[in-house]
Amino acid sequence: MLNRRYLLLAAALTLPALACGPAAATGGEEASIVATRVAATLAALLTGTPEATANFLPPPAATPLPARLWKSYISSGPTGWWLEDGSASEVTLPVEPGQYYDYAATTGKILYASHFASSGAGPGNLAVSDLWMVDYPSGTPEALIPSDTVVEALWAPNGVGLVYILATPATYELRYRSLAGDDRLLASNVSPTWSVSPSGSLVAFTRETGYDVPGAPGLFVVSIAGGPETQVSDSDRHGAGSIEDRPEWSFEDAHLALSNWGFAPGELVIAASDGSSSGPVLVGESLSVDPIIGSAPTVAIWHPDGRHLVGFANYAETMGGPSPLVLYELDDTLHTITAGVVVGNGFSLVGWNVPGESIFIVDESNQVALVTLP
Repeated sequence: MLNRRYLLLAAALTLPALACGPAAATGGEEASIVATRVAATLAALLTGTPEATANFLPPPAATPLPARLWKSYISSGPTGWWLEDGSASEVTLPVEPGQYYDYAATTGKILYASHFASSGAGPGNLAVSDLWMVDYPSGTPEALIPSDTVVEALWAPNGVGLVYILATPATYELRYRSLAGDDRLLASNVSPTWSVSPSGSLVAFTRETGYDVPGAPGLFVVSIAGGPETQVSDSDRHGAGSIEDRPEWSFEDAHLALSNWGFAPGELVIAASDGSSSGPVLVGESLSVDPIIGSAPTVAIWHPDGRHLVGFANYAETMGGPSPLVLYELDDTLHTITAGVVVGNGFSLVGWNVPGESIFIVDESNQVALVTLP
């Protein structure tokens, strides 16, 4: 049977212990300054007292990320979303991808499969397709790997190379490939939950039970240049969850946040990328009575200060409905939520507009919308 994990996205939403009910009323030096300022804002919002600003220096000027193309990994059709200067516009792609993978803002190239996977390969019979690229907004498609052996692919941040998972009869290989055609093995026996670090120097990946490959389950980090891998967590996702789940890197490559909500009991794991610490995100005792803030996020991305997360709470007023988007504050260990404030409502994260200030999400109307943080 073809293992198409992402087709189970809707069913996976029922696996966590999702809280349902009426919404509760919730009200280096540069990184330290930003962290202190955000913490003060959260405290002011939660207590109703004005934020004290007299003793704070202004945070460094933030700028929008480069204009880029975004398309949901689980969506079909010939359209995507162009994100630029705080606006999101639906646009037509130069091709209709069978499976959309990624866009490189540095080169303007789309990475995609030419057809929807109709067969499986490898020991776990994961869905596989070919691998192509094309320029946006127009260009001539070019085949990179014409055989149906590719599970997934992502650009490296510089756009001159890509990382992909290759299915072989015996295993699943994590590989790096340059546009010049150089191709090298990074790791074997990997699972399709992985991501490239913001610097482009590291790749995080999981091994999970459920894919019929050897190796202890957990979260691992390997250099994109090759070399030994480092296990940074022993969390096992059990082959569950969404195909859109990825290890989320902090801005400085220092930490990872891994969603593990597809298999009960659910958790969000935070691990240092050097393997020095790892553990689930817990909620401070004083917040545990709040049905929203007291529900650890099911998925989150890092604030640039490295002390806050933006994510969706494990809460919805109706089963399968939208969830609150929360700005969470973490303690010094980065493993306990000490404060939080609801900033929006929606279904999934798209990514930053201005890091630390505004973020794109898929909202309650299934449109890409901008949310401004306090």
